[in-house]
Amino acid sequence: MSKWIGKKIAKRFAPMMKHMYLTMGAFSKAFYEKYGKDALPIIAEVMGESGVEGAKIAQGMLKGKGMNAVRELFGMMEMMDIPMEIIDSTDEMIHIKGAVCPMGLEGTSKELCEAMMTSDKKMVSTIVGQEVETKILKSKAAGDECCEVIFSKK
Repeated sequence: MSKWIGKKIAKRFAPMMKHMYLTMGAFSKAFYEKYGKDALPIIAEVMGESGVEGAKIAQGMLKGKGMNAVRELFGMMEMMDIPMEIIDSTDEMIHIKGAVCPMGLEGTSKELCEAMMTSDKKMVSTIVGQEVETKILKSKAAGDECCEVIFSKK
């Protein structure tokens, strides 16, 4: 019963969360369009800090530890109406696929995607308690049909 209530609450907050992601994406796109490659290190730094702080908040709500907690967190995205599939997951890595870019970066550039994904990289690193490597296999920002990313422990 409580899981159903959690899903219902998540659905109610989904529009707000989507709006927040799209706003971050719109701000970063505008900054990138104005300043080009010079903006990327700043975007990455800000997004990295956001990922660390978001992970600290999430850790208090997650039941699992390590990659199990990361799986749990990415699994919640579906409850927020952000379509995401976990392709594979082990204690060492997680491979995810998304049908849409939650940040609305479609058709921009892979380098902007990489800067923005610093948030997820730092979030995953903080949750697992060690540095992770991020491989962006496909990116809606780069014009691919989906986003596909692997996070793996170093």
